[in-house]
Amino acid sequence: MSDMQKHVERFFDELEVFEDKERGHCYKIFMRQAIREFLDNETKETAFAVYRAFFDIYRITLKGSSNPFIDLLDVLKKYEENAAVLIDKQRDHYIHSVNVFILGLCIYARNSKYRSAFAQTVMDKKVYPFSYDTKNEEFFYRWGLASLFHDVGYPVEIIGRQINKFIDFATDVGGKEKTVNVQLSFENFDEINRIPEIIPKRVFTKCYFDQYEDSVYIDTLKPVDLLAHKLHTSLGVDLKDVKHALDDFVNVMARFGFIDHGYYSSLIVLKWYGYLIQSAKYKPEYFFWPVLDSASAILLHNCYKNMMMNKPFNLSAMTPVTHPIAFLLILCDELQEWNRKAYGVKDRLRILAAEASLEVNDEKLALTLITHNGSLPANFSREKKKLLFMLLNLNALFANVTIHCKALKKSVLPELGDEVVPRPELNDLEKLARAIHELYNEKQMERYPDKPLKYPDFDKLTDSLKYSNLRQAMDIPEKLRLMGYAMRLKGSAGEMVETIPEEYIEYLAEQEHDAWMAERNASGWVAGESVDAEKKTTPYLIPFDKLPEDIKQLDRDPVQNIPILLEHIGMAVYLKDVHVIR
Repeated sequence: MSDMQKHVERFFDELEVFEDKERGHCYKIFMRQAIREFLDNETKETAFAVYRAFFDIYRITLKGSSNPFIDLLDVLKKYEENAAVLIDKQRDHYIHSVNVFILGLCIYARNSKYRSAFAQTVMDKKVYPFSYDTKNEEFFYRWGLASLFHDVGYPVEIIGRQINKFIDFATDVGGKEKTVNVQLSFENFDEINRIPEIIPKRVFTKCYFDQYEDSVYIDTLKPVDLLAHKLHTSLGVDLKDVKHALDDFVNVMARFGFIDHGYYSSLIVLKWYGYLIQSAKYKPEYFFWPVLDSASAILLHNCYKNMMMNKPFNLSAMTPVTHPIAFLLILCDELQEWNRKAYGVKDRLRILAAEASLEVNDEKLALTLITHNGSLPANFSREKKKLLFMLLNLNALFANVTIHCKALKKSVLPELGDEVVPRPELNDLEKLARAIHELYNEKQMERYPDKPLKYPDFDKLTDSLKYSNLRQAMDIPEKLRLMGYAMRLKGSAGEMVETIPEEYIEYLAEQEHDAWMAERNASGWVAGESVDAEKKTTPYLIPFDKLPEDIKQLDRDPVQNIPILLEHIGMAVYLKDVHVIR
């Protein structure tokens, strides 16, 4: 059992669920098992089970309708899978949100200082008399809403980035003096910033007016106004200033060319819960305290840095008692860096953490991020810790905070920037494809001199085999980029590379084999004693280091032979960091 699993088990050992105690349900068992299965195998399917368990336990649905929150999260998943691949930087948020949720449960279970801060700020029955009396359930409910919904507005950000990337590309012909900033605007923003009035407004909002006299200055059926008032009461900022800042935030985002998905996530949560709580005839207090608390945490998980730490507010690092749920959401969202599938074009080229280990108690928070192939940037831990201490007063909870990075297998390739790889002309690629075929035949004759060539003539290859050679040719510029090289006309200025280093060859050969296995598995191939294309069997669906030497060499050849192949078309390999004067 991992450290994180142990922390989660401790949380559920202590948790009490009202529906289980009073009505004989088994909700805690279902929730606990869903999280166990997720931690054993972090997939979208197991993440969905966690979402479903939580939002079914705290379900607010109208008769005959499906669970709207599950449907909303499904939209987020589909947008990321289908739309985010068109932008440069985009990582998974669907599995990420479940990991943030679990990370928060771990910290709550193991750190008594945080539990005390939550109880001090939230559990005052004079302010909110309807909090759960069952142990830790008020935290569980508020934290689940905030963590599982904090990125639900991300499709808005995805769309904005897509438009900007396309316009930036489309206007770059011949160069441009300024970046074109596409602005997101709304013809009727009030439709987003409005909670439907299902029961008379005075009846629904009376409990809030009775508690806060200054709420007469806001519209309590407008999410932005409610969020402004909540920040006023929690952070101690001036109500007029924060209301103006949030009212103008859409224009600020447009003016400075960014989209804060947390802003839209918080509006969505308030709009939906406001409508459902009225429609289901639940107590209005359920909306104005736990839901508003969680929605404001969602807003603050980005907005605290982007707005509240700047003029006119100039707030310093947040303390746990200031806003316990927001504090924990900022912390867990920043820490959760593992198992986040890359969708964006540039993110797919980065080394990302695959897993993590966590040590947390009353004195210490230690997170180790583990990569499987390659290393995170050398300054990653330092910069992450610096950011966290800028945002949060972590000393209020922990005497010692450490973030480590561990590479199970270090990349031998150089660190790279995000530059675009120049594409060779198609006629050069075709020449390369022919050269690849000719060189393959030469190597086969060297290795098996008594064996006739199976494919002696490139022009007589099937279309699929011709294209296979072309695909290998198309991969050469990217392989060179990964090694810090470039292909240029032979005789160009710069340092020419005649031999690819052995460590690069071996590393990329293993990557090539892993990719081949993934492609074969996806195509339905299985392990067998011999290669049989009809039965789709092969004995080579095994780790690279277990392959016979002659099969390993087939993976090495596409890298090792690049200088020879380029020479066939009058080109050569050069070190990329030399500036070439044309």
